[in-house]
Amino acid sequence: MKKLAFLAALAALFACTKTPQEQPLPTKGNYSGTVSVDWNGGTFDTENISVDYLPAADGMTADIIIYKIKFVPAMPVTIDVTIPGVTVTRKGDEIVLSGNDIIPTAMGGAPYERYKVTGLSGTVSASKLDFSLNFGDSPTRFNGKRRSN
Repeated sequence: MKKLAFLAALAALFACTKTPQEQPLPTKGNYSGTVSVDWNGGTFDTENISVDYLPAADGMTADIIIYKIKFVPAMPVTIDVTIPGVTVTRKGDEIVLSGNDIIPTAMGGAPYERYKVTGLSGTVSASKLDFSLNFGDSPTRFNGKRRSN
């Protein structure tokens, strides 16, 4: 009987012990930062670029939208570019971004196969978004901080 009481007490103790809760993953957010493009033997930086991180409801992918970007000085206009279906995985309190062979869209959703995204990698946290990728042959990076909502 003592053994049974001891086991019941032990079971109750474990039942009441709180298991550590994982922090929620960063939700959708808007980040402001610098886009750097390796271009013409140097680096072309564009500051104060707005980027949205929009995770899908299933938590497996996200879209990244870069607003009003002029990737190189020779571009006559700025454009909004969407990188759809970026793979997301959790690592601690960050999200790891990855992707390869993603066709970006721009100018109202038109696909830009010439600028296929390859080698995308990066992270999202509650306060920052950093990623690098190739748009076609152009290595490109973004480093930004979350804007307060």
